[in-house]
Amino acid sequence: MANITLGERLAACASLVRRDAFLCDVGTDHAYLPIYLCESGVISRAVASDINEGPILRAKENIAAHRLTDRIDTELAGGLHSLEERGFSDIVIAGMGGLMIRDIISEAPFLRDEKISLVLQPMKNEDELRFWLSENGFFIADERLALDSGKIYQIMRAVWDGKKRTFTQTELLLGKGNIEAREENRELFLRLCEKYLDMYVKKVRGLKPDTAEYAQAKRVYDEITALSKI
Repeated sequence: MANITLGERLAACASLVRRDAFLCDVGTDHAYLPIYLCESGVISRAVASDINEGPILRAKENIAAHRLTDRIDTELAGGLHSLEERGFSDIVIAGMGGLMIRDIISEAPFLRDEKISLVLQPMKNEDELRFWLSENGFFIADERLALDSGKIYQIMRAVWDGKKRTFTQTELLLGKGNIEAREENRELFLRLCEKYLDMYVKKVRGLKPDTAEYAQAKRVYDEITALSKI
């Protein structure tokens, strides 16, 4: 069977997995990510985990078809429950809402370990995920953007160091790393700005001008507008 080819979203996740990592792919679905990383020589072993039996069956079929049953295990599990003892170095949690990703991490205290790298790709609520990470001692070490099927996605790599950090609402929405790299990633960053400008112009129009909520929303809108003028 031909090697796996990933879409831009999963390829961005793969780019943040460290070489020779022992990987856990949470919510693996088809196990495309661990298969790709094994076939590419980035990692030599992984666990593909999912809460539902259907995705696990699909994952097993794909792993067998690519002759990787000796390198990729499957695990029927919700989040990271029962997986603490496996000793993962890198964990990918992709394709879920930011609040669900937050809950998975918060329910796994063993992730408060500076040796473990978390690759996170929320489908929404990126700002709330970043806020929780910053409040709970996780440092966002790297950030990427990906355009896949016409949609812009944010991918981040987080590591626990025990320090709290403070960000503005605009930084929580766009990602400080993405803001700092906006000139080199101009097209993707502009797509990200467009997404939130559309959201915030509707928010501003729906609020009364003499309220604190309006002032905050208008400030975020103005900040994103300024950042988009690259």
